Amino acid sequence: MKRGLIILPLLFSVFSLQASEVKLSLIHTGDTHGRGMSEEGIGYGKISAYVKAMRNTSQNVLFVDVGDAVSGMPVTDLAMGEPNLRAMNTMGYDAFTPGNADFIFGGQEIVSLGEKANFPFISANIWFKDKLAFEPFIIKKVAGLNIGIIGVSPLNAMVATTESKLAGFSVSDPIKAVRDAVSRIKDKTDLIIVLAHLGKVDPEVNISKLVAAVPEIDVLVDGHDHIAVKGGKQQGNTVMVNAGQYGDFLGHLTLTLKDKKIVAWSEQLLDKKALSAIATDKETQACIDQAQAENADMLNQVVMTLPFTLDGEREHVRSGQTNLGSLVADAEREYAKADVAFTVGAFLRDSIQAGQVTYGQVLNALPFRLPLVTREMSGKQIKDFIEHNYVQQNIISGAYAHVSGMTFTVDFAKPAGSRMTAILVKGEPLDLDKTYRVACNEQVSDYGIREINIRDRYDVPMSTLLTAYVTKHPQLTSPAPRVQFIK
Repeated sequence: MKRGLIILPLLFSVFSLQASEVKLSLIHTGDTHGRGMSEEGIGYGKISAYVKAMRNTSQNVLFVDVGDAVSGMPVTDLAMGEPNLRAMNTMGYDAFTPGNADFIFGGQEIVSLGEKANFPFISANIWFKDKLAFEPFIIKKVAGLNIGIIGVSPLNAMVATTESKLAGFSVSDPIKAVRDAVSRIKDKTDLIIVLAHLGKVDPEVNISKLVAAVPEIDVLVDGHDHIAVKGGKQQGNTVMVNAGQYGDFLGHLTLTLKDKKIVAWSEQLLDKKALSAIATDKETQACIDQAQAENADMLNQVVMTLPFTLDGEREHVRSGQTNLGSLVADAEREYAKADVAFTVGAFLRDSIQAGQVTYGQVLNALPFRLPLVTREMSGKQIKDFIEHNYVQQNIISGAYAHVSGMTFTVDFAKPAGSRMTAILVKGEPLDLDKTYRVACNEQVSDYGIREINIRDRYDVPMSTLLTAYVTKHPQLTSPAPRVQFIK
């Protein structure tokens, strides 16, 4: 792929309000996590039909995705994201920015998917060795306007999988990368759009800081934190939109430009009900149906029976202990014969209902397929690692740790870093100087955990561990709480 400035011509009929005024439709998706291949949200079939209908009415349309699309559901994960890409290739996307979860299969794999795409993958801050792994931006000619589209990926993009699968890849400062890209295209464009898989939560790098640092951005399409922004918002002169998660919404931003400047805008978040009357696009739906048929026998196989529902709701597993997190950690600890085990909320993606459970349902909840490892950690290292859960009350974080083999209380009256008290490991007080055998998924990377050498590696994913554990313990009961709070 040639690097540098890319100008991709796109022919549209101009919808003119008056001689110097045009309307543009920017349709956007993000954080679908493979759900476009299912019926959980709107689904790619309906989204594709909507976009193509818009383009058939001769409106000026751009269609973009802000990342975390190719992984997250068994139907696409089992084939390293290719089924999802094949469906996206039928939909008419104009640009896609890789998010952190798109790197789950490895750096070379996401680059390979980009080479197979009918649309450009863009990111101004993902590097392979000493070169950008993707084009940093494109420029498209729409309705007489030169529109620059810049992509930027999150700082945690390089912790989505094991280091061996990301060898040679790195991520640079998002704000600096966007500022540099803007400086390269601002004199060549009439409108600058940034696809920012950054979110608003990270205190170091977030969309508010980006827009404040680079006010030349006209439109920012946001992703990463899964928080839909109904109606959009504006910071300074920058219009900011976010369609949320899992294809629950399709974003449709309408821009009115006069003399090449935005003079009005409106954002709609269309849900499944809003698009219910639209027939699915046949070409896109055929890709989905084919992928589902290819995996049906495997995914529909019953692999265990649950006596109770396992709670994997996103807000719950990222803010407190749930029975799904506890059982996964129990399974890891038992398999590795460890003293302590933990998993994190980011790995727990769905609840599993009581009753007969299929392989597909387990993979929906536990899609990450990296191996279990053990590390030798001091009691102090264990305490410091888990203390990050309690730096503030009501925290919601993908790094929230679910534990096995230990119990403790939390006292928010104490200073941050000292809030865990009465810490017991297998019923005995935690010894800060003692070395413990700790089990966790190799993908866990928060708070310096990867700096601790791996002792053992077991080529078994969380889905297999949980299934085997439940089957081995037929009289299983829902785990008792392992954390208590001092009021």
